Amino acid sequence: MKLNGEICRERFCRRVALPRADGSVLALTVSPLRLGFHRELHLRGIVAPRRPTRVARDSTGKPLRDAEGLAVLQPDEENGEYLAELDQYNQRVAALVLVEGLRDDESLEFETPPPENGDWRAYADAIAAEIEAAGWSMGDVSAVCDEVFRASNLLDDDVRETAGNFSQADVGAA
Repeated sequence: MKLNGEICRERFCRRVALPRADGSVLALTVSPLRLGFHRELHLRGIVAPRRPTRVARDSTGKPLRDAEGLAVLQPDEENGEYLAELDQYNQRVAALVLVEGLRDDESLEFETPPPENGDWRAYADAIAAEIEAAGWSMGDVSAVCDEVFRASNLLDDDVRETAGNFSQADVGAA
């Protein structure tokens, strides 16, 4: 792409300070997410779980039916399995946002190598385990993801919710 006749290769990084519990500050370099980041997530099998449905029932417990006689379905957002899968998805996205957003920080290196043609879900889970082992809190992850989103000009509430739902409870689950 050209801007004013010159090839545009702008790289934007910013230094951010992550306060630590002992009063010190961890300085990190965050970069914006690449344009194809969300597409890459889908291509790598990192997709949100499908919201389950259940049959809607009247006050007597009988199934509700539509005009054609088919059972009316409604979202079942209290389904425990769905909630666990959604939490795992959000954790994986947050871990991969961190990897992508911290890619230009020369002082930080993740031990888990990215898979060449492997399981990106297992990779994201391993990154989450690394982050937890390093002593990062949910607030730390959320703060750094916020800075990555700010650098990316992504301020959408749905994207922030993904980072805010980072949970270590299911690190070992696949």
